[in-house]
Amino acid sequence: MKISSAQYGKVLAALSEEKGDAKRVAASFLSFVRRRRATRKLDDIVRVAERQVDRVAGRVRVLAETAVPADDAMRREIEAAAREAFPGNEVVVSYVVLPELLGGVRLSSGDEVLDASVGRRLREMEGVLKGSTYG
Repeated sequence: MKISSAQYGKVLAALSEEKGDAKRVAASFLSFVRRRRATRKLDDIVRVAERQVDRVAGRVRVLAETAVPADDAMRREIEAAAREAFPGNEVVVSYVVLPELLGGVRLSSGDEVLDASVGRRLREMEGVLKGSTYG
């Protein structure tokens, strides 16, 4: 029987909540994954486990992509917007600079994306202009 990355991840999350020797538990889990020849799934397994642990803790991880490094004022605004977008959760924001955004910010968490970037607005405007008929 094949075990999915999601199943492995849920087990890893459950193991992480156990009391005891974390190194021994991690080594045992990794040994099990190796025996099952599923090491190629490790990135997915860890992602699933992190999401599961975060969900139980009431935490949401948000990636904030900006065109320029965010200063303190911008970080406060971004974190406030993230808390508003994910009410009732502790929000943990990580920042990445992507110059191709041109300006603004794009927030993402799992499958949810809030795109307030200049690049997105320009693409929308281009679509509107291409769809228009002049003459």
